[in-house]
Amino acid sequence: MDYLIIQQLGIAALLGSLIGLEREHKHQIRGGSGGFAGIRTYTLLGVFGALSYLIADFMDNEWFLMVMTLGFLGLIIATYFVVYAEYKGVGITSEVAAVLVYSSGILCALEKYLLATAVILGVFFVLHFKTSLHQWAKKIRDEEVLSTAEFAIIAFVVLPLLPNESFGPYGFFNPYIVWLIVVFISGISFLSYVAIKLFGAKKGIGLTGFLGGIASSTALSLSFSAQSKKNTHIVKPYVFAMVVASSAVFFKVIVEVAVLNPALLGKVIVPMLAMGVTGLVSALFLWVKKDETELSKVVSRDMVKMKSPFSLVPALKFGLVFAGILFVSRFALEVIGNKGIYLTSVFSALLDADAVVVSAANMAKETLSHSSAVVVITIGTVINTIVKGVIFFAFGNRKVAVKLAFVYLLMFVSGAISFMFV
Repeated sequence: MDYLIIQQLGIAALLGSLIGLEREHKHQIRGGSGGFAGIRTYTLLGVFGALSYLIADFMDNEWFLMVMTLGFLGLIIATYFVVYAEYKGVGITSEVAAVLVYSSGILCALEKYLLATAVILGVFFVLHFKTSLHQWAKKIRDEEVLSTAEFAIIAFVVLPLLPNESFGPYGFFNPYIVWLIVVFISGISFLSYVAIKLFGAKKGIGLTGFLGGIASSTALSLSFSAQSKKNTHIVKPYVFAMVVASSAVFFKVIVEVAVLNPALLGKVIVPMLAMGVTGLVSALFLWVKKDETELSKVVSRDMVKMKSPFSLVPALKFGLVFAGILFVSRFALEVIGNKGIYLTSVFSALLDADAVVVSAANMAKETLSHSSAVVVITIGTVINTIVKGVIFFAFGNRKVAVKLAFVYLLMFVSGAISFMFV
């Protein structure tokens, strides 16, 4: 037998068995009642889908696949009514999962293994986290639903309609690229916010700090600084949470550059990892278990009040800020040279580090050297981190601010040393 056929059928069986294992587990928890199918059935369904396509391909007859698919769907419908008659009120989640397993089998026969795996993992996630998703849906607010709809519009409706060409002086304005950046940055923040809401602050201030830092480290700084002013007896846990949040920004930069300009990643990753890892290691030394519970209560209250970081108006403002920084950066580079772009990054980072990072990453594709882009990105992230420390000095507990400044200094020193290896 051809090795390729064994591979197609084998992967289809493995993917089907993953869903079957999850369904079998849930059936056992429920005492074995109300089950549509288990691990054996779902495994066979994956093989059935792949085999149906392969036989149709061998026969060069697409009608065979159509007949097999219609027969399969008829069997699913009949089985649902039999199960429904015995167990009133059951849903059709397992049946829909069966259809998707069958479809993934066909994808495996087409050698679309990545797509088939992505589909099955998505199905597995939806099935396994049923309770968490239902609880989250109960807690979700109207404005969060609206934010989700707005994000879907800007990502999947507006973006494809924009022209992908440069306009204006120095060709600084590309509507598609600018909007793509808006979608990308908003998407990272939005997914982090969803994760916080889904898993909750009670999972630990470390997770909350990391995800909150990705969603909006500046907003987290303002919130924690105000709370630290009220809770003066809590010091190290606040420093811990803020160091973790600040460290998350450096890892966020790595992801942004990897997506926007992979060729630049090799140089950017060294200083970003140096500062991010130094921050996380420092955070471990700041962990104080006895104060963690009290701070978690504070964090939980903040997370309950936390609003979705995405809405249409701020997204538009970010797009304008990004386009403005891109124009000023290109103008400064053309007229003054590298010194001009460095100066621009300092002032831009006071407003938004993301805009500095993405503008430098994009300019490094055309007009800016990779070495200069690394310096610009590093300056932007360092200045933005300093802003968080200044926020604590101005609005928070001074003891927290001093310890925070010391840790930030360690992070900056490690970043400076890392440039020897760039």
